[in-house]
Amino acid sequence: MAHERVPAAQEQPPASDASHQPPNLGRPIAPDVLEAPGPAPPPSGVPVFQPEPTPAAMQEEFARKGFTLDAPSGNYLSPRVLAKTRQEDLVPVEIGGAYVKDLRGGTVFLRESIRARLLAADQALFKKAQKHLVITYGFRSNTLQQELFNQLHGKGKVAQAGESFHEAGMAVDLSNWREAQRFMIEAGFVGGCYGIEEDLVHYSIDEITKASNMDVFTRCTLKEIPEDIVKGVKKVGKVVGKAGKVTIGKIKKK
Repeated sequence: MAHERVPAAQEQPPASDASHQPPNLGRPIAPDVLEAPGPAPPPSGVPVFQPEPTPAAMQEEFARKGFTLDAPSGNYLSPRVLAKTRQEDLVPVEIGGAYVKDLRGGTVFLRESIRARLLAADQALFKKAQKHLVITYGFRSNTLQQELFNQLHGKGKVAQAGESFHEAGMAVDLSNWREAQRFMIEAGFVGGCYGIEEDLVHYSIDEITKASNMDVFTRCTLKEIPEDIVKGVKKVGKVVGKAGKVTIGKIKKK
């Protein structure tokens, strides 16, 4: 009788033994590629600046004039304005617990360091008079600036599109400029009664040189002249005039 041949048992791999696994040495198990965290989103309810597209026809005109696109603002700016423009984010202005709206109902935005100076002026004004700055305009788009130029050209002081410091987020207009004058100047702005001729409401940074003598104050009252300048003048002469008048007298030397 033939014997059946019994197949040899297949050899099984040895059972896994955790004690023989290589140590992890405390290294975390992570995916091959880790994504870098993006910028933190702004807190809920905080307005975020969004550049406004410039019409193609305006872009062609700006290119002809040699103006350059400023990426943070989305505006085309003249060489003079662009050279003074601070490469900072445009941020919303909050005064008295509310975000400020301009005459068109839009949120007022400024460059970050300009906003800091503006808020310092507002705090000083409020401490002195319990009043806040009343802002009518801050940043303007190229389109809005050109619209205002078309409306006001020949009737008031207004720059063409691409040539205003409003378009750079470096200027504000104030309706209560007389009350704010001294505090805005002390915060580093130039404007008001010794700013740009025929544009008394306009205050800006780095647009024109800050005055250091009395010759430019012919439209100011004594209350509106910064204290440091008045003190300097008193050392060399006498200021003739009264606070409350639109103009002041000349300086009489001793």
